[in-house]
Amino acid sequence: MSILPKQPGWWFEDIIVGRSYDFGAAKVTADDIALFHERFAPNLPLKASEKGREGAGPRAAESHVYALWRRMLWEETREWPVLQRLGQDALRYYKAVYAGEELSVRLTFLATEDRNDREGVLTASHEVQDQDGLLVMSVMTRTLMAKRPPRD
Repeated sequence: MSILPKQPGWWFEDIIVGRSYDFGAAKVTADDIALFHERFAPNLPLKASEKGREGAGPRAAESHVYALWRRMLWEETREWPVLQRLGQDALRYYKAVYAGEELSVRLTFLATEDRNDREGVLTASHEVQDQDGLLVMSVMTRTLMAKRPPRD
């Protein structure tokens, strides 16, 4: 659920520091896990479910979880006034993800930095969660965003 209307209804100066919202829904499938391992992580073993995860499918690689987050982020922000992705920091993985699980993202606006009359930098925290709300991955991002154009 997004708290902000889609662009062009908001701009950099409309960001509310401290505000969080949830978005995304990425279903993790055994077929996608196998394809990801084959194409992008052939050196990693394709792990079956671990003890205590009865009925779970194979385990996804951490890089697969990262790729799912990037896709959900792109889907959510593709109409935002993003000028450039400046960086990602503090990437952490907290628990394994298995086929059959569904991931989502909680985005929190941490800080804004005014650059000039045309743009500013947004620092945000992203928490990838599973269907039970358990933390799977976190990362902080810095994004250069456009400000609302001046009216003539």
